[in-house]
Amino acid sequence: MKTNLATRIALLLMLVAGLAVSLGCDSLTGAEVYLEDVTMSMDGKTISGLPSQKADVALKVSVKKVSISASGDDTVIRLSPSGAVITVGPDGIAITGLEPEQIEMKWQDTE
Repeated sequence: MKTNLATRIALLLMLVAGLAVSLGCDSLTGAEVYLEDVTMSMDGKTISGLPSQKADVALKVSVKKVSISASGDDTVIRLSPSGAVITVGPDGIAITGLEPEQIEMKWQDTE
C-alpha cells in the first residue's frame, strides 16, 4: 500500500510540475513587441558605422495590457506590467523603462 501511495504522489508531483512549466514559460519570457522598419538617424542625419540604416526592433517584455494615448503630437504606448513606454512623435521613437538586454535589433539587409 505504501508503494502505491508513493507512486500516486510521485505521479501527481510530476503532473503539477509539468503544468507549472508549460503554463509558466510565457510569464518567464514575456511577449515580443516588434517595431518594424525603423530608420536610424540623429537630428535628421544618418548614423555611420551601423550595419544598415533600417532595423526591426524587438522588445522582449512582459505584456498583459497595452494602453495607447496621445500627448500633444506624440503617441504614447504603455506596456503593462513591464512598465515599458514607447513614445512615437515627429522627432522619432523613444523607448524607456527597459533594460538593454530586453531590446534586440534585427538589422535589415543593405542590398
